[in-house]
Amino acid sequence: MDADKANDQSEKADEAAAADSNTVADEAMWAALTRQIEEIVSDEYDLGDVIRAERIFGGYVNASFAVWTRTADGDHKYFVRRYNPAIKEREVRFEHALLTHLESHGFDLASTVFPNRRGGTFVTREEIVDGVPTTFFFGVFRMLEGEDKYSWLGNRLTDKAFASGARVLARFHHGAVDFDPRDLAREQPPIMEFVPTLAPTFKACAAKATGTAFDELFLSKLPAILDVIAKGVEVESQLDGLPINPVHCDYHPGNLKWVGDEAVGLFDFDWSKLDYRVFDVAQGVSYFCSSWEGPDKGELRLDKTAIFVRAYQDEAARWSDPGPMSARELAVLPRMIANANLHCLNWDITFYYAETDPDVDDYLMYLTGNVSVMEFIESHFGELSRVVEDG
Repeated sequence: MDADKANDQSEKADEAAAADSNTVADEAMWAALTRQIEEIVSDEYDLGDVIRAERIFGGYVNASFAVWTRTADGDHKYFVRRYNPAIKEREVRFEHALLTHLESHGFDLASTVFPNRRGGTFVTREEIVDGVPTTFFFGVFRMLEGEDKYSWLGNRLTDKAFASGARVLARFHHGAVDFDPRDLAREQPPIMEFVPTLAPTFKACAAKATGTAFDELFLSKLPAILDVIAKGVEVESQLDGLPINPVHCDYHPGNLKWVGDEAVGLFDFDWSKLDYRVFDVAQGVSYFCSSWEGPDKGELRLDKTAIFVRAYQDEAARWSDPGPMSARELAVLPRMIANANLHCLNWDITFYYAETDPDVDDYLMYLTGNVSVMEFIESHFGELSRVVEDG
């Protein structure tokens, strides 16, 4: 065996050993977290004897688990979330207060939160992370019925499912319309305060580029992105007096439970905040109708956008508050859809540059998809405007 082949095989062996080591460490970490979840439900909640807990895969921010308990009337299954340590207490309180409000106002599709033995809606644990004392929040929720059929990227729904998802969003807005958060809020500001921050944020990220394929695409598209941000800022002059409502702010088909073509449950309210109602509809359109695969990959599917907007309007018309979107809201909806895509693009970019060793291929896929949708919206803006106005 020559030296080059020997070195090559040695490098492959080292890589395999490192991968195996990482897998073992990852499995050990999740096993420890699972035991922690079992202990918390057993020690802090009156939900019966804990039988077992299992990790629920999916999601990019929080850790999720299914927990089974046993009481005199049988076995029960719950959803337990270990929140990302970056979340603030008032954000958790906002989410839980909103869920409680929705339950009391007849919106029965949300994943309601259970009180602990002291009457609160969450518990905390103090841990050391990278040498720093860190507070982790935990919540126990009703496990929703239905199937996880879709995801953020896997959104090839039937027309009936598009319409059902839009109707649930309208029902949520009606159930949440008179929610009073008091001093609780999401740390991330409302969309029209957030969009102006994107230009300096993205320029700062550009300064961190090191020449990867992600960097090259990002830098080549940055002038166009900054132009779209400027257009997004300008729409604020048209928003005065438009309805402000609790918004889900992460309304994609993967955050819904399904039975056939019907959406039967809505979860993951941890991004919720007060914002323009039209922004939540816009984000729903962006998430549901952006194509990540197939012949229309990189497009905003205008035919599905029409279905979504029309179904939302029809369902919202059942109530006077907030009611269907007005002509003024429909007029700004296309630019808000572009802003919603920028909101997602912010995740692609800031998370990539925040990581010490990001997966370039994964992040490049996200960046390519959101940039392509951005370009499609701008080049088809007139057509998009006609589609939503017909809604």
